[in-house]
Amino acid sequence: MRLKRVIGITTAALVVVLAGGALAVGDYVYTSGTSVACAVNADDVNNTPEHFYTAPSGEGPFEGPGWEKWVGYDLSAWWLQDYSYDAVKIPVSDNIELAAWWIDAKNETSNKTVIVTHGIGTSKQDFNTLLPTAMLVKNGINVLLVDQRDAGESTCTDGRHSAGQEESSDFAVVADWLVQNEGIQPASIGMFGVSGGAIATSLVPAKSDKVSAFAMEGTIFDFNAAATQEVEFQGFPGFLWQFALTSARLFHGVNLSEVDVKDSIEAAGNRPMLILHGDADQRLDYQSSVDFYNFAKEVGADIELETFENADHTEGMLTETERYAETLASFFNNSLSD
Repeated sequence: MRLKRVIGITTAALVVVLAGGALAVGDYVYTSGTSVACAVNADDVNNTPEHFYTAPSGEGPFEGPGWEKWVGYDLSAWWLQDYSYDAVKIPVSDNIELAAWWIDAKNETSNKTVIVTHGIGTSKQDFNTLLPTAMLVKNGINVLLVDQRDAGESTCTDGRHSAGQEESSDFAVVADWLVQNEGIQPASIGMFGVSGGAIATSLVPAKSDKVSAFAMEGTIFDFNAAATQEVEFQGFPGFLWQFALTSARLFHGVNLSEVDVKDSIEAAGNRPMLILHGDADQRLDYQSSVDFYNFAKEVGADIELETFENADHTEGMLTETERYAETLASFFNNSLSD
């Protein structure tokens, strides 16, 4: 009897030690895998709406030699030198402000406005955020180009992204700010997110009724599958994601799966959605956008999927720039009210 008790206590202690160790490893995976710089990347510091450039060698949005052909690529036709932009700060919660650029498209017949945001680890000064911004502005659509929390010039909270959860809540407040401070009606407000910003955009329908159309440059559908893939991309075994998910909640109070993508798609109702995605994307699996699209169609959502063949991560806006611009601008012009 005494031996059984000793074995039981020893086993329980071993389970506690192993669980604690697993959570410690999970916490390391979470804190390192979600870390962001709370700054503008060095290669983007000189980028503005007036002058912006593709990333240098080895710093592009996707890995490998495929990026080299875009180094030094001429984007000057899209520079917004005939448009002014104003720096604004948008309070989204206690002690957190988002830095943004307000760009007036000088369209006297329309108040259509799109909130644009960047990917994880970048800022509003990245070329692949400034380029679609220019596409919209040159087609008569105002843009509020926003740094997410813990990015660019916005408030640094903990130096980590939350897989779109906190970020989407912030953007619900940004939409309120547009209504209250710029007098933009919800029917005239859209949102476009690039990469990680697309993930945040996909969750906004569940959090705000003041955004009337949503466009995404790539996105995710199965969050756990995408997170596991990201953990592997960061160099860790994929199964550690589950420990990272648990440690985020226990140690940091962050629920990385608080709002489910499926629930947000259903919450969109009849509000239009557009996905633009290259089918050779190394960072966000193209199949995830297909799954997103298929589910949305099943539940009766108003959605389009625009595929860019042989394009890597965000590369479609470079390989087929005119088509990308026409698709993006037409979507918002058709979906938003003047």
